[in-house]
Amino acid sequence: MALTGTGSGVAQTPLPDMSAPPVQDVSGPKVVLLSLEDALRIGSGESETVWVAEAGVMRAVGSEIVSRSGLFPQVSGTASYTRTLRSQFSGLFSGGGGSGSGGEVQDLPFGRTNQYSLGLTLSQFIFDGGQTVARLRASRARRRSSEISVDAARAETLLDVTSSYFDALLTERLVTIAEASLAQQEEILRQTTVAFQVGDKSEFEQLQARVSRDNQLPLVLQNRSRRQEAYLRLKQLLNVPLADEIHLTTPLEELPTRFATPSDLAADARAPVRQAEEEVNANESLLTGARAERWPSISFNSRYNPVAYPANGLPEFGDFREDWTVTLNLSIPIFTGGRITGDQLVARGNLSEARARLKQTREAAELDVRTSQLDLADAEALLKSNESTVEQARRGYEIAQIRFREGISSQIELQNSRLLSEQAEVNRAQALRNVQVARARLALIRDLPLNGGQSTAQAGTGATGTTFGSTQSMQPNQTTATPSAGAGGTTVPGQPGPGGVFQ
Repeated sequence: MALTGTGSGVAQTPLPDMSAPPVQDVSGPKVVLLSLEDALRIGSGESETVWVAEAGVMRAVGSEIVSRSGLFPQVSGTASYTRTLRSQFSGLFSGGGGSGSGGEVQDLPFGRTNQYSLGLTLSQFIFDGGQTVARLRASRARRRSSEISVDAARAETLLDVTSSYFDALLTERLVTIAEASLAQQEEILRQTTVAFQVGDKSEFEQLQARVSRDNQLPLVLQNRSRRQEAYLRLKQLLNVPLADEIHLTTPLEELPTRFATPSDLAADARAPVRQAEEEVNANESLLTGARAERWPSISFNSRYNPVAYPANGLPEFGDFREDWTVTLNLSIPIFTGGRITGDQLVARGNLSEARARLKQTREAAELDVRTSQLDLADAEALLKSNESTVEQARRGYEIAQIRFREGISSQIELQNSRLLSEQAEVNRAQALRNVQVARARLALIRDLPLNGGQSTAQAGTGATGTTFGSTQSMQPNQTTATPSAGAGGTTVPGQPGPGGVFQ
């Protein structure tokens, strides 16, 4: 339980503890020191998205093996036993012929009680117009597309982990700012209360200071709650038990080495474009296979089938009589009711769609790269601007504090200076986060999916819903920043909205 009072004469207002509730565990919760590199390493190995993509590669490899099997001979073996309980040939040959002829009759299958049959079959396509080769080429193209999906899923996971990591750092910074603001409000309330007791301040000014302090309490609680949400999201991505506590060791200002250099920005190098190209290749092969259905097909078959008809028990080796056939088949499609034409139309339609999607994807990839570059430039410009703004706002607030203590300025002037200083701090923290995520995106953009037109440089966490101070004390001409949608499709709270209120 934390107390918000900092001096004598100030009411002690209890501040609920927003720390995570204890979770009973046999081994107890652990404290994990986590750098960004550690988070990226764990995230890339523990991502369910990557596992799903790898399962897709496994299916694609299986399909390729099935398609390739048509190029090889197919060999199968059989064995069967048949026992005749009652036959129409029973007694038909009894009492006729000499011993030699009778022996030959007994070897015939008519009405025999026991029959053993072994079989070995071999079949091989000699010519099918290229259908098997076309299916194999299509399977290989889709297998390569699945492998690209794995790289894309891994890159997307790295970007998600990076974004969540810096979101958690951002919420940590916002909690620090909110708590510092609360401490400042407590000090203002203490000074105003002392001045009121000696008659230098009015009751109205004391009430105004108390209300401003009380309004800051729920904002601190809200920021702590948002911080917990950001940390829980990061734990979920890393498959860290929610009961464990993680401490982030990479500061918000540190540029990760792996994201220092952008990747290949060419549109044709992007993973979605390469996948679209492989889809075009697959559909071109399928169209070739559909056209090949009009060609005759030639196949070779061979069947070796020894049989035996022992009078009693199991057969001996000499009881088997060989039956071996070799067949050469020629199949010519004469009339199929339009099936072949329909298959070709389907293949042509799929190919036309794949080519159109390739063109569309390439254009979107070019736009995505340009947008990401602009996002980074915009974020860096905002960060550079905020650096000087923070220093000026801090200095202005220090002067306002001195003027307030000397009694030459009003509490409203002090509140305005404090809000401006806090706004500058929040804007700087948000700009730092945006620069880091924009750099990470450009470094991973070669393998990333298309961004869908959303801006990442101005992306923020949905867990920074912060409001500092009251709207009454804001100047009408105060500079504001507009929240924007980020990579996760969330609006950026924590940025000052209209009237200077942080939404």
